Amino acid sequence: KAKAKAKAKAKAKAKAKPPLDARSIFDRPSASAIKNHTPNNITTPPRRCLPRDRCTMVPRARTLTILLSRSVFFSISVQSSRTIVGSSAFTIIGSRSYHRLPASSKLFKPSASADFDRQLSPLLLRGGGFTSRSDNKFAASSVANSEGDEPRTGWLHNTEPKYYTPPAYPDEPSSPAMKRLLAEKMKDYRNHRIISPPAIHPCGNNQRMMVTEHKIAVPLYHKDLEAASATLSDSISAVDSVDGAYNSKESFDRPTIDVYFSITELVSNTVDEASFASLADPTLTPRQRAEAYLRRDLQSNIDASRMILYLQGGPGFGCAAPVSGLSLASAKSSWAASALFGDITNVDGKTFERVVLMDQRGTGRSSPVSKQRLKKLFPDLFLMDDCADSAGESAEVQLKIAKVSKAVEEATQYLAKFRADSIVRDAEWIKEALIRPATSAMEEAVPEDKYPRPWGAALGQSFGGFCLMTYLSSIVHPPKLCLFTGGIAPMSSSARDVYDRLWLRVRERNHRYYEQYPGDVAVVKRIVQKLLSQESDPSQPPVKLPSGGILTARRFLQLGLALGGTPGSAFANIHSVINSAFLYDDDDELSGAFLKRIDYEQSFDDAPLYFLLHESIYADGPSSGATNWAAHSSYEHYASTNPEFDYHVTSKSGNEAPTLFFGEMVFPWMAHGDFAELSGHSLSRLSESLASKNDWSPLFDASNMRVALDSRTKAASATYHDDLYVDFNCVMKLLPRGCPLEKVKVWITNEYQHSGLRDDGASIVCKLVSMAKGGMHVPS
Repeated sequence: KAKAKAKAKAKAKAKAKPPLDARSIFDRPSASAIKNHTPNNITTPPRRCLPRDRCTMVPRARTLTILLSRSVFFSISVQSSRTIVGSSAFTIIGSRSYHRLPASSKLFKPSASADFDRQLSPLLLRGGGFTSRSDNKFAASSVANSEGDEPRTGWLHNTEPKYYTPPAYPDEPSSPAMKRLLAEKMKDYRNHRIISPPAIHPCGNNQRMMVTEHKIAVPLYHKDLEAASATLSDSISAVDSVDGAYNSKESFDRPTIDVYFSITELVSNTVDEASFASLADPTLTPRQRAEAYLRRDLQSNIDASRMILYLQGGPGFGCAAPVSGLSLASAKSSWAASALFGDITNVDGKTFERVVLMDQRGTGRSSPVSKQRLKKLFPDLFLMDDCADSAGESAEVQLKIAKVSKAVEEATQYLAKFRADSIVRDAEWIKEALIRPATSAMEEAVPEDKYPRPWGAALGQSFGGFCLMTYLSSIVHPPKLCLFTGGIAPMSSSARDVYDRLWLRVRERNHRYYEQYPGDVAVVKRIVQKLLSQESDPSQPPVKLPSGGILTARRFLQLGLALGGTPGSAFANIHSVINSAFLYDDDDELSGAFLKRIDYEQSFDDAPLYFLLHESIYADGPSSGATNWAAHSSYEHYASTNPEFDYHVTSKSGNEAPTLFFGEMVFPWMAHGDFAELSGHSLSRLSESLASKNDWSPLFDASNMRVALDSRTKAASATYHDDLYVDFNCVMKLLPRGCPLEKVKVWITNEYQHSGLRDDGASIVCKLVSMAKGGMHVPS
């Protein structure tokens, strides 16, 4: 009997079908089954094959919904043929329904204000990215019945799947449902908006261009940077995806700031015209307009490889606006028009479809850093600005001093997050907001870094080129084409060395100016003498500017910042300012027009980041130390050893040496009344704190740049031999064989100044692209 019983048991076991992996059945339905489904070609799965670890269930309802793919659901109703995922385009087969949904449909949409766990509680996600029962902190509450806290039992209500398979990549959410939920949360966190209806502009050749203005929220403190800052290392660990670590509720509690960017693209067909017209619907909210922009072409995603990103100079100034600041009149009118009209192509030979112009964080229409905004963020910082007895010993004054000191420390750490390392991560966030998630089953099954989608190209002008070097150093997949125009950072030189070289170039540029306008030598001396006499005589009031600042001799000499432009236009502009100085030729009274021009030409009040963070662009990691007002200390050295640099000496009558203008430099006295929006006890303390900060995060990594340039990106640079702002000799240290940028193809020219991109951008960028792609033998 025992043998017969065992034999029967083995026979029954052999006949029984083994448990099937439901994912292999349902996750990848064939295209023909989806497109041509009928009651005859859908096979009803046996009950035992239901995917227990991939089901989404509504508690206390008798409906089970099985997720087949991103856009297909298979619903089984226990008692009726009613489906819970929609009511259109489904076929009833007995008590089963087959339902096809568009990719934009969502099973449920979380609210931005609701608690993340509470939003998930109505759904039980089987295998939803959790590796253990303890990690699934909401599973038990989801299946608890109304009579008590004990979870339901039975086949449909197991708190953990019987046939559970750990995800192949533990750090990634394993189920499509969880990926979708996190994508929805990220969508709310980014808060992508198109802030106004699009504008269409004619651009010649019977073409039109459309400009949309966007904003997204980005983390104030990027997670990988915050972690790296704790180590105080000079090396950089490149990251695959800047938003890859945002996979938990706590990730989305981090504070954010807004980053503004505009997108310019051609209106090439009637489909474009219709979609752009729909964006002008006045009933759409900014969020809805952004969603409509991203889904206007349901058949194809926005291709990152056909977008070109522009990083402007600075730091501290917003990007030029399309049409008004960046001409789109014809293909040769600017580098942007040249890119959109097809004069340049990406590494795959395809034309660029979009030009993205970003206002770097803290500048332009991004969440700006201004004195007004700092007062809202750090009110204690300004407690002593209106206090007459700033050195008093009363308890009230001492309390204010303590509060100011704490606020200075907090504001210093805050502004340290507005450098190139954060800017390039913001650019990655913009890209991820524009390209929609991949929809194929294969891309859904592996991490995002298996399918990198970098920018097609990036153009860095001046400080924007510094940012590109940080891109190569810190992002595993930087733009496929990196184009530098006057923007290779002197990463092997200290800030003091940079300014020691700069003062010598400034002297040479002054001589070039006075050679072109020799009559200005006497006029400049006369202006400086007038201002010095006002400063030295207490009985005379200071020369007030319309902005509230004070025109001093040293501030007047800062007009030399513009000497690095094209001689024909930059020199002529300075000449026109100087010759409007006096109301009468035979009098020393300064004209109102002259004072207004000074305010207009010196826009530091509108861009305090330029003053506060300018020297920090040369602070590359803790080993570089504090900048300690490098430009000012360098000037004092030259002025004490060579009278030619001392304007107090050269402005005197009888001295034949010309009075030298300053160059691109910032000084501590700029916060001592010369510039109203930069002055006061608050910003003076803050600027001193930033100048003495010696724990800056690293910006450049030579080994990472070599790796990126060897295999992932092509690069070319226009290097200007007589550049006033970026020292030619410092640049050349980085370009020879064996150096970090040896793979960058360099075009050295003295035909252009630092403003070459503005003067002849289309020709320069076309040449750089051809060089980078090997279409031109430069260097020869």
